[in-house]
Amino acid sequence: MPELPEVYGYQQYLENTALHQKIVAFDCRDARLLKKPLADFETSLIGSEFTGTQRIGKYLFVKTSGKKIVLMHFGMTGKPTYYKEAEDRPKFGHIVLTFENGFHFAFENKRKFGRWDLVDTIEAYQKEHKLSKDTRDISLEEFKAALRNRKTAIKKVIMDQSVTAGVGNWIADDVLYQAQIHPEKNVADLSEEEIIRVYTKLQYVIETAIDLEAHYEDFPEQFMMRKRREIGADCHYTNGKIEKIVVGGRSTYYSPKWQHL
Repeated sequence: MPELPEVYGYQQYLENTALHQKIVAFDCRDARLLKKPLADFETSLIGSEFTGTQRIGKYLFVKTSGKKIVLMHFGMTGKPTYYKEAEDRPKFGHIVLTFENGFHFAFENKRKFGRWDLVDTIEAYQKEHKLSKDTRDISLEEFKAALRNRKTAIKKVIMDQSVTAGVGNWIADDVLYQAQIHPEKNVADLSEEEIIRVYTKLQYVIETAIDLEAHYEDFPEQFMMRKRREIGADCHYTNGKIEKIVVGGRSTYYSPKWQHL
């Protein structure tokens, strides 16, 4: 599933291809992918332009020259594609915009978990859906405050979008692996130094992934992402093995010899 670094890349891609071009057609093969009626999207977008973007975690808000803002959530397999010829429409390009210059913008969505919505303001949506700031913008003090009085596993907390918007399963595993914190450790039992370590590694993992354009095969050797789905893989930091457990209903990879409970 696309997490913060992947959606950051999609944001850059959209900004470099689809801004400031008049939209002349809107096509959606499956209206279930739209959170508002198809007619609302046609009314709001046809004749308008994309003018800019703002991202909060995994949510990409695309501002328009009209009154509405388009919200794109990429689900499990969503991604944007900009192309010229109509016959080059991606197989799973279920939503397509056509621009006045003849180019097209497709929202690929193979498993159809991605969604588009129309919102009035980003601030209202953020408040209504209890989204934190984007994780890249959260200060250490804000992070400490968000953890205060919580009494549950640290992995569950940092995957809570009201705490650290944009953090998903693989980021959470890697952050805790780099920070040497067991994913089931209760937040109430974390020391000040451990909280700082989690925050520092959170920023490190995200920025590294962004710098490497979320190409997992290029991640540093010590990253858990290089070992995910390899139960019994060697731990980078010890002579132990990577194991898999379930935390908060999510598959979790960790090193028992490195991350003690």
